[in-house]
Order: sequence, then C-alpha cells, then structure tokens
Amino acid sequence: MKTKTFKICTALVSLAIFSVANMTAFAASDSTKPSDVENFKGTALDASVKLTWDAATDNVAVTGYKVYYGLKPVAKSGETYDSNKDAGSVLNYTLTGLTNDKKYYFLFFFYDAAGNESGSWAKEISLTPVKGAAGSDKEAPKVSSAVAMNKEQVKVVFSEAVVLPLQDPQDAFTVEDDNFKPLAVLKAEMDKDDKEEKIVVLTTAAQKKDVKYKLTVGIDLKDKAGNPIISGTSDIAGFTGSDAEKPAEDKKAPEVTKVESMDSTHVIVTFNEGIVLGIDPSKNFSVMQEADSKKTLDVLGVELGKNGAGVEDASAIVTTSAQENVNYVVVVSGVKDADSNEINPAKGSGKFMGASAKAEKEGGDKIKDIIPPKDVLNLLAKKTLDAKNYIVTLTWSMPI
Repeated sequence: MKTKTFKICTALVSLAIFSVANMTAFAASDSTKPSDVENFKGTALDASVKLTWDAATDNVAVTGYKVYYGLKPVAKSGETYDSNKDAGSVLNYTLTGLTNDKKYYFLFFFYDAAGNESGSWAKEISLTPVKGAAGSDKEAPKVSSAVAMNKEQVKVVFSEAVVLPLQDPQDAFTVEDDNFKPLAVLKAEMDKDDKEEKIVVLTTAAQKKDVKYKLTVGIDLKDKAGNPIISGTSDIAGFTGSDAEKPAEDKKAPEVTKVESMDSTHVIVTFNEGIVLGIDPSKNFSVMQEADSKKTLDVLGVELGKNGAGVEDASAIVTTSAQENVNYVVVVSGVKDADSNEINPAKGSGKFMGASAKAEKEGGDKIKDIIPPKDVLNLLAKKTLDAKNYIVTLTWSMPI
C-alpha cells in the first residue's frame, strides 16, 4: 500500500510541476494587456462601499481585479494609496471596515495571469460611508433576549440597533403569561447606558414571581435602516417574572466640594461625583473676583479627570486668563451627572485665592501640588476638541 501511494503521489506531483511549468512559460510569452476599465462605479454604505464595473476582455483571460483606496486622492507622480484589495474574478466587490463620515478615494484595474494590467485604469472615484446608509442593511432586527430587571422593568435586547416609534412606543410591545393574561406595558424607552442602541427597557404592571411571560414585538419597531421586525419567531422572547423592588432613582445632583488654584492660569474644581459637561464646556464655568463680580476671568478650556477618591470625571481643571492675587469665586452651572441630575446653584460654587504670574516667578515658578503622588502613577491624558474648547480626560493607574 505504501509503495502504491508513493507512486500515485509522485505522478500527481510530476503532473502539477509540468502544468505549472507550461503555464509559466505561456504567461511569460503573454504581453497583451487586458481591456480598459469601463463603467467603474460605487455606492456608499454603512462603514463600507460597494464597487461595480463591467467585465474586461483579454487575449487569454482576465485573472482578477484590484482596488486601491485611501483617504487622500492620488493625482501626482509618486503619490500612493493607503491600501489595496484583490477583489478576485468578480464584477462587484463590497469593501468593509471603513470609517463612517470619512471620504475615501478609489482606483481600479484588471490584470491577467502574466501580470499585465489594464491599458487604461479606471477614473478615480470618491465615496463617503454613512451610518444607516440606504441599501446597506436589508436584514430585519430580531429579539435576542428578554429578562426581568425587577418586578416592574424588563430589559429587551435586539440583534442590532433599533428605533422606537415616536408616538406611544410602549404599544409596540405586548406581554402575556402562560394563561394568555396580558401584562400591561406602561412605558418603552431606550437604555441610556447602551451605546449600541440595542437595548429597550420596558416598564410594566407588577409582575408575579416565577411566572413565565411571553414578549411579542410589533412591526412598528424598526432598525436604523428602516427595516421592521418580522412577525414570527424572531419577534418573540420569554422571561420569568420577578418580585424584586425597582432600585430608587438617583435624585442627588453633583456638588462642588473644593476649588483650588494650580497656577496663574489653572484652577481645579472638585465634585462629589462624576459630571457630564455641556456642548460648550466653557459655558459651564464662570470665574469672577469675590470683591467685584464684574471683573471676570475668561474660561479657555476644561479638563476632566478623577477626584481624590478616584472617581472618574469628578474633577475639572479650568484654564483661565491670567489671575491676580485676589480671591475669586467659581460658579458652575448646567453640569449634570450620569443620571441627568443638574447641579444645584446652592451647591455649585467655591472660592479660591488667585496666583499671579509675578507671584509664581518670585516663588520659583512652582505649581501648587494638589494631587497626592499616590494617585498620579502612570498619568495619561487624551484630548478631544469640543466646541472649540479642549476636554481632556485624565486617567491613571492606582499603585499597588
């Protein structure tokens, strides 16, 4: 058996080598270029694009099609695209993994087995992928799961991001027990903590512990592309009733706990919890002299970081115009916590002693150390421009 197998394999290898040698010899003799690229078009989709073209002709055969693309056009000698993909021998190709809202430039050509490229490449086109672009999503959303959060709330998870009806969204959901007795759905809202927008939280009438419920979602619920949920098994999920009490909502608003000057142009404002700034963070902070409220400092930027207890986004380093050696008052307004509780004006201010540049120079240019060393190991900062003001999120690892 071994001898026969060896002979068969040897024959196959010999045949393969003979075929490759002949193909190589033929390819080397082929210098005819495939036809020019015709009708190269594209459609922008969600994080992708679909490219199409007419079939090419060649004296032997077109082996494949190659796409070059990047974030910059190529118009001069020496310029190159960022990436390329071999689409294979097809007449359309969907290029995925792109970033929405960024313009991409595409170029295209044919090639044959000898490596000859199209005599004339396609004219460069540009496309900008957009979230929820028409035609990019034909698949209907599905109910992935449903679970009782407590005796009056149910979390419903979908297979993709969904959009609730604008009017009476709760009517898109029905719930009944094993005896077909309905459980009233009082409210339906998107989970504010779910960035993927796949989770809907239902408020129901009081559930009964351990009772099996069936949830059905109506066709009024759609995905981002406008595809409605399809009636059948994909619109149904079961869950077990709970008797757990709904957690009390957080009604406590953030408070300013401390205000200190760092140097002649920086003040750190500390809060009792993490905060969320407005669209223009400079509008959330006002700085004025205690003796004369008309004498104010310009707020040039806001940097978010941890407070002394390590709570994320619970401190704000405010960049100001030059301070004087006088007492200042910082007033915080429009700032909210993660539960949308807005800061109370009565708890939203604090005083600090200004530090002039002259005083800093006389003191050896020392910036006041207001963060304990144990809290700033491996300090990192990342800036993003928001409404012409920098918000900087500071993070660091706690030492062991």
